Amino acid sequence: MKKSLIYHIRLLLLCIVAGSIILPSCKKDKPAAAPSISYVRNYAASPNDTILNTVAAGQWVVVVGKNLSGVSQAFFGSTHATINSTFLSDTCIVIQIPSIPFQNMPRDVNGITLVNEGGTANFAISITGTPIISRVRNNEASPKDTVVARLFPGQQINIVGYNLKNATRIAFQGINADLTNAVYTDSSVVVTIPANLSGGDAALVNMISVTTKYGTGGFWIKIIGPPIITSFSYEFPKEGDSVYIHGLNFVSVSNLSFVGTPITSYDVLSDSVIGFTAPALSADGGTVVIETRVGSFTTAYKVNDLTSLYAGFVGLIGNMDWDVTGDYFGWNWNGGSLTSSNPKSGWPSYNADFGVGTGMYVEYKSPTLNGGAGDAGNNIYMNDSHAGWVTPANLTDPGNNWAFKFEINVHNPWNGGTLCIKTNKTDAYIARYEPWKISSSKTAAYTTKGWQTVTIPLSEFRKDDGTAITKVSDLLDVQSGNAGLFVYIHNYSTSATATSFDAAFDNFRVVKR
Repeated sequence: MKKSLIYHIRLLLLCIVAGSIILPSCKKDKPAAAPSISYVRNYAASPNDTILNTVAAGQWVVVVGKNLSGVSQAFFGSTHATINSTFLSDTCIVIQIPSIPFQNMPRDVNGITLVNEGGTANFAISITGTPIISRVRNNEASPKDTVVARLFPGQQINIVGYNLKNATRIAFQGINADLTNAVYTDSSVVVTIPANLSGGDAALVNMISVTTKYGTGGFWIKIIGPPIITSFSYEFPKEGDSVYIHGLNFVSVSNLSFVGTPITSYDVLSDSVIGFTAPALSADGGTVVIETRVGSFTTAYKVNDLTSLYAGFVGLIGNMDWDVTGDYFGWNWNGGSLTSSNPKSGWPSYNADFGVGTGMYVEYKSPTLNGGAGDAGNNIYMNDSHAGWVTPANLTDPGNNWAFKFEINVHNPWNGGTLCIKTNKTDAYIARYEPWKISSSKTAAYTTKGWQTVTIPLSEFRKDDGTAITKVSDLLDVQSGNAGLFVYIHNYSTSATATSFDAAFDNFRVVKR
């Protein structure tokens, strides 16, 4: 505080002394003389009170000149500024650079204008501010220098905007670009996107940021990274079934294989969905691979795997079968009824509503439920007696690294009532499946076209307050990695469900994502 006061006093004395040197005495009735500007200094204590060639929005400056005591208005690039009259003399005026609407100004914003009764003074000076990005173009000759809506790693682009010159950092999703060969003007910068965007900041996905000494400006744009597969519409398709792969960055797809079988005909429905018709597939299962111009992704688990999800059955909770290699049954004969997908089966009986699946499965029914009613007493209970959900080494993995999967077949319309999934370790964490919910205020009756695969990341097991598990073992017995699994319907609404519930379930399992 004392240092600042001393500086202000020194500044005022400086202005008075400067006035006594450059101005002769004058009479009060003499017509006012027009102001003039000699130079602009930074408003700071020595040695930082340097003469400026560039000023920035928000910066305080000292304008030095003549005939300034009567200045009534000041403009920076035609934007009105506030004058600090406390430190006003005939030779000095203290002004804060205003916030300038660069988007509505000429490309080069230059010049200070001072006004008094005698006239105006103009002084050329570069005015800048926080970087602003308005669009991104291809860095190619016309007509290929088009504005782009998505970017690829390794691509050379032209970032267009304001105050971009002399950037100290340009980042894509938090990953710094090499500025060695960047080409600048004040309104654009040519830069190459890093070829590897691994390890980016999740909070900065699809963001470009440009930083100068005056601040940082951001711009949201789709940045295409390597493809990621998150789920499948059905992991056990028969020849001729429609299959949809869900994920991210399905752009410029060059190759797709499913269970080791090349898929030569497919439809890229969006950046996140690919559809195709399943060919004949290996019964031993296999991985799924997708390749794009940016990279490739291979599933960490096999799909269409009927006999061995993992060595020693790790990950398989139960598939209600007893006629395959190993003990896969899993179901504890609690809730639902055992049904066969074999039309020739005498017992368990065959239900034509659910068609041909992958062996035996459980049909689970729940009546219409009143508001707030639960049906936990009527549940599917899977009594896991295998080697555990995950290997012991993975018990401390984050929940998002693993996913809970099962097949479902909903023949009759389902609208209302949440399918709840929890383990017998604790009631605290529950995963909720509500495919009939369109939004918080809109629902629609849900059915499936045959069997569909449901994928729920273990991070979706949450407490009532929304708190997710921190590690896989939050759901399991730490010593064995096992846990029984309850699946049941509960109505969280205050009104009755619109329908009852009738669906078939198969292949409860946990796989690495």
